[in-house]
Amino acid sequence: MFKPLLLSLLLAATGCTLDPGRGFAQLSAGLWSSFRALDPAQGRVLAGGWLKTSSSYALQLSQLELAVRELRLRRAGATSATASTGSCSFDPQSPPFGCTLCHGEHCHCDGKLRSYDELRAELCGGGGGAASAVIVVRLPVLQPQALLGTGTRQELASCVPSCELGAGTFDELQLVLERLRLSGTVRDESNANRLGGRQPKLAVDLPLGGAALSLKLASAGGAVAIGHDQPYYLTLSASLPVSEKLLDGVAWEGLGGGESIVIDDKQNSAAGEALLQGLTATTLGVQTTRGED
Repeated sequence: MFKPLLLSLLLAATGCTLDPGRGFAQLSAGLWSSFRALDPAQGRVLAGGWLKTSSSYALQLSQLELAVRELRLRRAGATSATASTGSCSFDPQSPPFGCTLCHGEHCHCDGKLRSYDELRAELCGGGGGAASAVIVVRLPVLQPQALLGTGTRQELASCVPSCELGAGTFDELQLVLERLRLSGTVRDESNANRLGGRQPKLAVDLPLGGAALSLKLASAGGAVAIGHDQPYYLTLSASLPVSEKLLDGVAWEGLGGGESIVIDDKQNSAAGEALLQGLTATTLGVQTTRGED
């Protein structure tokens, strides 16, 4: 029972409390998801709303939905080689992400006190020579992203551990994917009669196993810096324009001769892999705006 009292006295003696105060930035974010093949400029939309693939199939979709686990903001970690040469440094005057104040050989980080040595070891890596990205903040995506029509725009209202960010820089955006669902009909647009005159119904319910799409911010305007010299409010608008190549790699003629085609974690795994490959051709987008109010 005396330990909490002793800790309080020690903290008071050093002028230190567990209250981290206001962060260096307040983050708000949103995600817009769509399907590029629906853009008439892609030249894939046929009469009746059918979508043509690069292999001359056509699909009429009644459902196309992507479940996304979360949006992550990340920064590059240091390699152990960098740490060993001394070029990796920890500066208490520029607290790492999640930390709002550093003094007295420790930092206030997400409501906890962490030592300089602990943070220095985390920032500078610990072995293997390979850089590992550090997740700055996670933003859960609570609703599936419907991709048909005009797509889905969703506000990402919660942040883990917090929407209050510490000083530093993040240089990568990442979306973690959970599941692809698709319903519709497929037909052969060529003269090869590959489906024997059939127009099978499609049912896709494909787990994606946490596959991730990433965007290096160096290719999208540069890394985002956070600090006292930057505006406090940061708004991030991420876009997920699912590639028009999503359906191109599937050989529909090899998926059975019945009136329906099922693709999931048990049936037609090669077709599922082709869908995942098409999905990873997607290029994320991002826009950031900043302000003081």
